[in-house]
Amino acid sequence: MVVEEGQVLPGRALPFAGECRWLLSLDYDETLRSHDPAQPVPVAFYELMREWRALGVRWGINTGRTLPYLCEELLPTAPFLPDFICTCERYAYVAQADGTLQPLREHNARCHEHNMLVREQVRPFLHAQLGALRAASPELQWIIAPTDPLSVEAADSATMDAIMAFLAPFVAGLEGVCAQRAGRYMRLADARYCKGTALQTVANEWRVPSKNWALLGDGHNDLHAFRLYPEAFCGAPATAHPDVLAWMHEQGKYVSSTPGVMEILHAWHDRVMTER
Repeated sequence: MVVEEGQVLPGRALPFAGECRWLLSLDYDETLRSHDPAQPVPVAFYELMREWRALGVRWGINTGRTLPYLCEELLPTAPFLPDFICTCERYAYVAQADGTLQPLREHNARCHEHNMLVREQVRPFLHAQLGALRAASPELQWIIAPTDPLSVEAADSATMDAIMAFLAPFVAGLEGVCAQRAGRYMRLADARYCKGTALQTVANEWRVPSKNWALLGDGHNDLHAFRLYPEAFCGAPATAHPDVLAWMHEQGKYVSSTPGVMEILHAWHDRVMTER
């Protein structure tokens, strides 16, 4: 079954009784997701989310992936759905009383409208820049994403580093537009929307202040959210991009000694949740 952007997700989140006190936002690729194709999200994580239900924790996946791309991997293996999902660094889906994840239609429609305007305005100029990049650095391996003319997919993260360095002056000159990057992927988007603002939209539904959030991620689109909400608990795995790790160390945020999220989650519990 293909779940398209804007649809209600099949399946249910865990039942939730009482106040939502804590909001946990997790990047998917290279953060929550392991490299086990049979169980991309570790069983131990789901067990911890069951345990933390009584503490008032609701959790969600906050990703640059589209909903179909996320669901094709998550749905066959997940014992239950997250309480919320944010996709494309902007669209939001939130669990209702019956556990179904419903799109926040008004917010999502506004995001879509604004980003379609950016696409129309920016596409010819971006493609001209990419043509100049191809001529200047033919050794770099990249493509324009088939489904989005403002998205670039590079062969690897190092290649995207070089692409971003080339495009930096161009992007800086685009009013109201930002580059949202995750590893070897990058898209230009309306600057009013990012992982952080998507999470704020979810938090407004449950009235959770940002000081009670945990933001976990490894890429530049996560770094964007970290910078917007430094009062939240921010954590990155040991495998995060060097730019992310540098900011985390400068700001005194949590960097794990291992890949994955379990160490970071226990640190959040011990350092923040037990103190309030």
